[in-house]
Amino acid sequence: MKSFPEPGTLPALEGLVCKQLTPQDAASIMTLQAQMLAALPDPTWYYPSDYTMFADCCQRGESFGFFSGETLAGFGTLTPWYARPDRNYALKVGDPVENTYDFQDVMVSPLFRRRGIHSALLDFFERLARDAGGVALYCTIAPDNIPSVRSFEKAGYQCILQKPAYEGMLRGYFRKRL
Repeated sequence: MKSFPEPGTLPALEGLVCKQLTPQDAASIMTLQAQMLAALPDPTWYYPSDYTMFADCCQRGESFGFFSGETLAGFGTLTPWYARPDRNYALKVGDPVENTYDFQDVMVSPLFRRRGIHSALLDFFERLARDAGGVALYCTIAPDNIPSVRSFEKAGYQCILQKPAYEGMLRGYFRKRL
């Protein structure tokens, strides 16, 4: 079942093309993840996901990416509560889970930073969630990943809880009510 079968108008950025990703794009996501992890000042800022998780999210239509030619410049995944009934972030912070969405992943290639990809995905995913009847968006961020924290706070997210996750790494749980 597709989470967002009709995503509507995709975001536009100069020199980049946005598209809904398919399972065939999972290899490009893995390449981007490796590049992004290698460029992080602290590797604990991001907990890597595996190929199968990315392919599954793409199969459900939850992942969108910006391309420069054939190169994946950045992507994000927005997952509805029912796709992860026992692992969604609302459940983990004690909030009602129905009609909530997890901003599960966002990555931008070091070569394409400062071009608006992250902000465009945040705005786009907010619209998708609202159009689908969403009541809140959630994400987790390493508290010392100040660039990501600031980006999400600028978009209206608030840290509501900090606790260990992902093999004990401390994470801030952020929420944006819709």
